[in-house]
Amino acid sequence: MKIFTSLLLFALFCCACSRGKYYVSNIFRKGDSGNMETLVIDSTYHFYLREVYKDKNQQKENILKTNLEKTDTANKTRIEVEYLLLSWVHKNAIYIPTIPDKYQRYYSSNHFADTLINAYDFSTFYFGKIAGDGESISFASRHEKKVITWDIRPFIPGLFPKKVSIREIAIQRNDMVENVILINKALEEPLSFTHQNNFTIIFEIPGRKWDTCKDASMLCKLSDQKIYFNQIKNGFDLFFRFDKNIGDSKDSAIRFDYRRTRYSQVQ
Repeated sequence: MKIFTSLLLFALFCCACSRGKYYVSNIFRKGDSGNMETLVIDSTYHFYLREVYKDKNQQKENILKTNLEKTDTANKTRIEVEYLLLSWVHKNAIYIPTIPDKYQRYYSSNHFADTLINAYDFSTFYFGKIAGDGESISFASRHEKKVITWDIRPFIPGLFPKKVSIREIAIQRNDMVENVILINKALEEPLSFTHQNNFTIIFEIPGRKWDTCKDASMLCKLSDQKIYFNQIKNGFDLFFRFDKNIGDSKDSAIRFDYRRTRYSQVQ
């Protein structure tokens, strides 16, 4: 039996985290990041977006659709969003899923421009490496005990096509292949991400007056294009620093704890 695309990556990565579970941090009040490692999101990164829509089939049954053109989404409800950042220069991949709310209304009611990545909705972070031939992306857990590899089409060496699709997913544990999933046999829909012309990482709480902004000019934006990693005993916490204070706080940074960063950071 085929399953829906919105469930596959959820199951593989076990990202059972609620939306918006961030912490406002005062770590940058003195202006420096101490000994934290950083990952610079520079101009070599390209942004791919994946959206899941709820629709009805001819029998009026609920179905999920993912590989849609914007002209086909008017009467459908957007229930989930996923972000993928790729840099061929650094061979880096950053996959950030979000979790749909149980009422399946949030992502249709709070809809920014497709080029805006809202950190408020970040759920879990997966940092991977693109293979030298551009044919795959691998996500390795701490100490590489578990490795998940996406076989992607088309290949992306130096080029960034309109869509990137996952053809196959291989799961390896303790150097042994545990499972291989062929997407066209396992899923109802292609597992594809659509390229966007540019991107800006923002932080906006739903319900604010800027929710209908078409660009980032009035929004709270990532200030230095960096992700900060603070190593702790069980892994590492992530920090994002913005150009405005978060909500009514006195600080402009947010933190996600180590439980949201199950796959090792890249350089």
